[in-house]
Amino acid sequence: MSMTYKALKIDQKGPVWRVALNRPEVRNAHDLATFKELVSAFDEAESDPDCRCIVLAAEGPVFCAGQDLGFTRSASGRDRDEYGKWNVAARQKIQRNAKPVVAAVNGPAIGGGVYLATACDLVVAADTAFFQMGEIHAGNHGGGSHLFTIGRARSLELALLGRRISAKTALEWGLINKCVPLADLQSEVDDYVNALVELPPLALRYTKAAANLQLDMAGFSSLLDAGAAMQRYLGVTPDGIEAKRAFKEKRKPRFSGVLPEPPEP
Repeated sequence: MSMTYKALKIDQKGPVWRVALNRPEVRNAHDLATFKELVSAFDEAESDPDCRCIVLAAEGPVFCAGQDLGFTRSASGRDRDEYGKWNVAARQKIQRNAKPVVAAVNGPAIGGGVYLATACDLVVAADTAFFQMGEIHAGNHGGGSHLFTIGRARSLELALLGRRISAKTALEWGLINKCVPLADLQSEVDDYVNALVELPPLALRYTKAAANLQLDMAGFSSLLDAGAAMQRYLGVTPDGIEAKRAFKEKRKPRFSGVLPEPPEP
């Protein structure tokens, strides 16, 4: 391992890499640096000939609280743009990794945390966890990526209402693969990992490649690129700014639907 990581904790044990979000003080919310480190870590794991499987996990009781509003409130326009690009790059690096990836969701996954978990090939969640696409409450959009997984009706329910769904419901909807007691989370993740490391690596790689090809034919990558641009735009609208201000001031936001003013000539 050549890079020193701050936002992540990396453990290598035999053929398995464990990449853990390691910002428990902010509930593992992600900023620009987090996404850059995720891309680097998954690059390193992919290029390691001894690695046969990667586990995406988290330190602390929360899997990932999504966007770090402390970062985005003060970020420059350039940094916001970079944040959106690296956000997509991290999710694509996980989904398209040559090695199989198992998510160990030990607690709440919110917004971008849901995207990170579901970018993995197999998702095991504790029965105390929940999933929530909360972007709508922040004046942003929750995308439509889960349309390819759980269908239009449930995807829109997640994105339009921004409500929590339990891990049990996520399993029933087909968003995740397993919902297990928290005490059994590691053993259930290991069940998948132990099976994957015994399977032929090239066959696993091209099974993933075939699935991703079909998603691309359906427009998945185009959606990610377009959705990221929409998020960057919504972040600078009056409603996007109001949502962040209200969160900081611990009050209910007052949304207007007003378009942003053009810059002065």
